[in-house]
Amino acid sequence: MSIKSMNTVSDTFTPGTVTSGTSTSGASVMPRRLAPLVALPACMTIGVLLAFAVVVAWFPKGDAAWQYPLHQIDAPAHYYFIRRILDEGIGAATHLWPNDAYYPPLFHLLAAGLIAIARLFGAEMSIYTAFNVVWIAGAGLVWPAGMQLLSSYWTCRGVRGARAPAGRVPVFPCAMALIVPLLSVASASHPFQMLASGPLVAYGLAFSLLPFWLYATLRLFDAIVARSAIIRWSAITVLTGGITVFAHPRMTFTWLLFIGPFLLMRLPWRFILAALAACVLGAGAFLAYMITHYKSSRYFNPGDWFHTFVPNRTVPDALRVFVTDNIDGPAGIMMAVMVVAAVVVTIIAVVTEKTGFLRKDAISVLLVVVLFGLLYVCSTALTGWFPNIVAAAWYRAETRPLTMIPLAIVTLLVFAASALHETTIPSPHPFRARRTISAIMVAALAALAVGAQFGGVTSGPDGSITGWGNANRARLAHDIYANMTLTDAQPDEQLTDTKYGILADVARTVEPGAAVISDPLNGSMYGKTVFDVNMLYPIYNPMAEKNGAIFGAVERAFDSGDKTTLLDTVCPIEQDKPEYFLVMGGQAPSLQMFTFRQQYDPFHREDLIAKYTADGTLVKVRDYSDRADYAKGWALYRFGCTR
Repeated sequence: MSIKSMNTVSDTFTPGTVTSGTSTSGASVMPRRLAPLVALPACMTIGVLLAFAVVVAWFPKGDAAWQYPLHQIDAPAHYYFIRRILDEGIGAATHLWPNDAYYPPLFHLLAAGLIAIARLFGAEMSIYTAFNVVWIAGAGLVWPAGMQLLSSYWTCRGVRGARAPAGRVPVFPCAMALIVPLLSVASASHPFQMLASGPLVAYGLAFSLLPFWLYATLRLFDAIVARSAIIRWSAITVLTGGITVFAHPRMTFTWLLFIGPFLLMRLPWRFILAALAACVLGAGAFLAYMITHYKSSRYFNPGDWFHTFVPNRTVPDALRVFVTDNIDGPAGIMMAVMVVAAVVVTIIAVVTEKTGFLRKDAISVLLVVVLFGLLYVCSTALTGWFPNIVAAAWYRAETRPLTMIPLAIVTLLVFAASALHETTIPSPHPFRARRTISAIMVAALAALAVGAQFGGVTSGPDGSITGWGNANRARLAHDIYANMTLTDAQPDEQLTDTKYGILADVARTVEPGAAVISDPLNGSMYGKTVFDVNMLYPIYNPMAEKNGAIFGAVERAFDSGDKTTLLDTVCPIEQDKPEYFLVMGGQAPSLQMFTFRQQYDPFHREDLIAKYTADGTLVKVRDYSDRADYAKGWALYRFGCTR
């Protein structure tokens, strides 16, 4: 029986007219009618769950990951933000920074919400656990689901349109629904890099949400062209965009970089001009904000921007990272081959398709890949005014553009596969030829998606990660866990076993709420993270702007060498509680990237500490010199304030 006749039978079947001889065939028709409806959602669910399993399997193993904080430059800030929401309520989300400035709060609200929910049920969840759970959910569920949805814009176009064959399982969309989530977590660049660098968890969560915003915007463009469902897709675009921007406002720049080519190729000129005007106004507002909030004489001399930036890659190495999607080993080579093949397919689509969305999308996708690649190369391998301008919105460094690589590469691969699936192949049997070539492309992508998840990766005696598998990703997990454990192997690092014990003693010694002053870069900022000690500097850069004048004032007063100046500045910090000063070694080597670290140098001047001790400005409360042979001079002092 042909498909057409099968559809006719199923369409005309009614329970009240069948005979007993046809009831069996009627029952068998029902699964066939349900299969197309169930298959795609089932494949999408399975695909996301597979990606989630990959992320969970990758996450560092061991109790330390759930019992101790992550030792990285931005980690204490994120723990501090969560604590502040828990202590002050949801209203603190508008001013999370120590100087009461705004910081994107979505990640921290979710973590604090988990802790609050646990408390409702009588359970106590640590900040570290809440932090990890939110990251795992964002990395293992939100990001793969978002990339799957964005990819479905092309893979499910035939299913959405009138060409969708009735009663047939959409094999190609189902296959891609399984493949894309695995591809999205194959690269070390995202989501894994965001936990290893910073960690930039707020930015990483926003980037994981970005594909939802991109998909809604593309559907809005379709609605505008078709003059149908514009209000619905406008509302969805505003909603997804609002959530993404709430997670991190700077994600707007990445959204613009991706969506710009599609806007130019799709929309009428009046929309393009309106968007351009909005971008100009937005750029002007952003410049005005920067000029008014951050004083500098370099704004109109881009060649002097980011004057401390040093390239960390060569141009060929940057291109290698981009083309391989930051995957090493055989899977990385295969990824590079697939990327080149996808570019060729996309170019062919540009040349052969004269009309329709396929050609416009092909041009747009190629432009997205070029723009993302240019941004990454500028951010990591080039210096000068041009790369400074290109990468400025992404903080100039490699970290954030590196995160963007999977978005561009996976989109390219998905579009190429979809173009092959839709394009008519010149052949005596065009349908068969198209189906064969499309099957080969899908099989290659499936092999790549699976192959990137496995491989022979081993840890050497020195802790190095080697092997022929996806070592980049495995190395990140190893490094992250190393930054969660407490040892004294590197005694000058941020948080060691000895420093942890000292901070615990400080927490027991000082009165609740008493302020403790110390250089945060020696690891003392973890006093707030771990023990909720009222550290004056709870993060590496509390900033002197807005309500942060006290931070700079204390540094200058300590450096003055004058007892009266110092006590007049320090003693009012907590009106009814004493203030303390903690000496706990020099600045950690892993925190040396902080540009303004010299501001804390006065706290390390032994001559000043000796002078203040001699004249009674500082009174030693606890001596930690016996904690280790390198802890000479480490001590807790109380300021000689009179109440």
